[in-house]
Amino acid sequence: MEKSQSFDSKLQQQATAKAELSYSYWAANAAAGAPPPEPKKLTEEEAAAQQQQLQHTQSGASAWNAAGTFEEKSISLAWVQEQLGALLGELRHAHQGASVAVADVTSCSGEAHQWLVRGKKRAGFELSFEFKWACTLDGAQVTGTAKVPHAAADELDELSLEVTADKAATDGEGSEGPTAEQRRRGEEAARGLLPLLEPALEQLLERCRQK
Repeated sequence: MEKSQSFDSKLQQQATAKAELSYSYWAANAAAGAPPPEPKKLTEEEAAAQQQQLQHTQSGASAWNAAGTFEEKSISLAWVQEQLGALLGELRHAHQGASVAVADVTSCSGEAHQWLVRGKKRAGFELSFEFKWACTLDGAQVTGTAKVPHAAADELDELSLEVTADKAATDGEGSEGPTAEQRRRGEEAARGLLPLLEPALEQLLERCRQK
């Protein structure tokens, strides 16, 4: 047992007392005393490769994806909703004396992505969103909610729009809100926004691609 302890003690001495003989100790001291390296002029091939790498990263690719073969990035839904609000906020539609516009995008769920494929950016999304609308007719204002239950980037010609007018407390004469007939006409006018959604979502797709 004493012989084993003596052997262990000898190993500890070699690891600590003679640390200056280790390669790491020698390398650290050699580096400290060495003069700084002289700048080296790049060859034309090296300069071209460096410029290509710079352009590659500026195109949206990560530094690790040197070949630019395939890369996927998720796009924030908060950003998507903000862009939707800006695009849909420009929509206007008139129908039989009623004028309707989008007031605010109130919710947005789903997912959106950007891909880099062989150095080219592509984008796609699959969303569900709701917005508030406001319609003016016969001197009264009708408000309501509209929902797009499914909007896929490659199926924008298959959109549907679910429209509901807000209910007034009472109908008929003396009521402060719109009548049932006015709400019906407001809903009809709001459904007219559907054909305008496809070009707006195409613009959203382009913004996702350029992001």
